[in-house]
Amino acid sequence: MKNNLFRLSLLTLLMALSVGCVDDGADGINGTNGADGQDGQAGQDGQNGQDGTNGNLAVYTVQITNLTYSQPFSPAAVILHEPGYNAFIDGVQASIALEELAEGGNPTSLMDDASFATEFLDAVSTGAPTAPRSIGSVSTLLAPVLDVDDLRLTVVTMLVDTNDAFTGLNAMNISNMTVGQTRSFTTPSWDAGTEANLESAATMPGPAATAAGGGGEAAGFNSARDDLFDRVSFHRGVVTNANQADPSLEGLSTSVLDEGDRWDNPTSRVVVTRTR
Repeated sequence: MKNNLFRLSLLTLLMALSVGCVDDGADGINGTNGADGQDGQAGQDGQNGQDGTNGNLAVYTVQITNLTYSQPFSPAAVILHEPGYNAFIDGVQASIALEELAEGGNPTSLMDDASFATEFLDAVSTGAPTAPRSIGSVSTLLAPVLDVDDLRLTVVTMLVDTNDAFTGLNAMNISNMTVGQTRSFTTPSWDAGTEANLESAATMPGPAATAAGGGGEAAGFNSARDDLFDRVSFHRGVVTNANQADPSLEGLSTSVLDEGDRWDNPTSRVVVTRTR
């Protein structure tokens, strides 16, 4: 009897253990996510690199040589542009800006006029006169590299011991120059056709007029045009006061110029170099 009770108890215990082994245990509870960490501070912005020097520009230098014996040149207008712009045209009336340069030696208005042209690229003034038989200062101009295949150069300067004579280049083609290449041009003289060539002290701005008791900048530009031709043309040269008492020879009684003020063409040399 005791043995039967013991066996029954043992069987009941084994069944209970068997049931416990068959059932899956309950799922554990997931732990909560940890809080996100704070964002790190943004690093400082890097410094901007230095701008390149004329990185996408071609650079040209221009230098004028005065080939005359005794004619000073005024400060010149040096203009870099594309085809289509002209500071002057032979046989066409001079602009007011050209008149101001050709009569008074002031290049400012001519450069300003050029800057409004759609073909304009750059312009500078030489800033100072160029003495006879001397080489002027170097002028530097810039042009986009994409424009170097169709490039023009204009240079205009007054012969200051005259009424309205000037010399220079008129839309000269300097396309496709390579870096380091130099080109040289010689130039004739032109008459602006805006002022009668009296060569008097009261009508010219240069040193010859000053020495004769007149001249100076006030005796330069005059808006009244008294040259009957009133067109740009090739200049025939000054007459001077030599032989004025001999009616059989050339001479101008109003002139304060002497034979040293005459010139032969060409009157200037312009040297262009592409440096970049």
